[in-house]
Amino acid sequence: MKRYTIITLAVFLILLSGSYPVFAKPIPIRNQMPLYLFYLQMVPESAPVAEQNKFEIDADYTVSNITVSCFTPVSSLYNINIDAEISRITLDLRYGLYEDLEIGLEVPYISLSRGYLDEFVEDFEDTVGARTPRSRERQGSRKLNYSFIYNSQSLINKIHSSEGLGDVALKAKYQLIKEEALYWQPNLSLRTALKFPTANDKDLLGSGEFDFGFGIIADKLFFKKMCIYSGLNLVLIQKPGFFSILNMQKEIISGMAAIEYFFTDRFSVVTQITGSSTPYPYSETNALDNKAFEFGLGINYTWKEKRNVSWRFGFTENIYSASTPDVSFDTGFKIGF
Repeated sequence: MKRYTIITLAVFLILLSGSYPVFAKPIPIRNQMPLYLFYLQMVPESAPVAEQNKFEIDADYTVSNITVSCFTPVSSLYNINIDAEISRITLDLRYGLYEDLEIGLEVPYISLSRGYLDEFVEDFEDTVGARTPRSRERQGSRKLNYSFIYNSQSLINKIHSSEGLGDVALKAKYQLIKEEALYWQPNLSLRTALKFPTANDKDLLGSGEFDFGFGIIADKLFFKKMCIYSGLNLVLIQKPGFFSILNMQKEIISGMAAIEYFFTDRFSVVTQITGSSTPYPYSETNALDNKAFEFGLGINYTWKEKRNVSWRFGFTENIYSASTPDVSFDTGFKIGF
């Protein structure tokens, strides 16, 4: 009887687990709210690392639309107005240095402008009944407007578009546990990143400072059909020069939880929740006080002829207003060789 119990348990664990499709991953999207844009952010990803002596190239495009209009009641100590669209093209290079260790380089190109999504976002919000009345009209007739006033001092006043190289990040990830080794254990990895001040901070494309972050990622495949992801990160930031008079926090804590369901071995759907703390002082404004939570939905697809090439598309919607974009869209290709 004991032998049959052990056999039954072993069969169940084998069914419970399985090999990962090459494209298995959550939506690699970050909070592109302009007041968070220039800090290091560790995007959602899976725990497995690139194969030893192999390269992975991830080319990604994300566009975000946001409107914010808030001020401190009575005193007007804080006054923040944002009507902008942020586009980010990211080239993410990874190399399997050892069996359980990968290193990577993230190179972003960022555009801050009036954009092209306003009408689409308004139509969508009208359809689902979630539109803030006159939000975009109140912001300045769909023109770029990015201002931050504190105690009558203008810290940010931007009305012209800008684009250029963002802050480059050097990354590493080490896989502590592999799911194949023990069926009841998840994949578990540690990761770290260092952001360099390569962007022009005068154009608000970077902070002009170094940031450092580290985190932990875990994921587990069930019944060869569903993968659950989780992650927690701590990023140590340095205050940008244009916020020198603000009493800011020196760290941002972020996390994610996601579920990916595989309809076939080449097509999957992902749902996820991401969130982070705010580094800004209490202000009685939702742009600075609200924690940044977003809901995301996406798809992954791998080419039949080329299993090392995959494509994805996803979007995120803000859960708390003003601390994240109204909506973000992300698409990208991943190639391994």
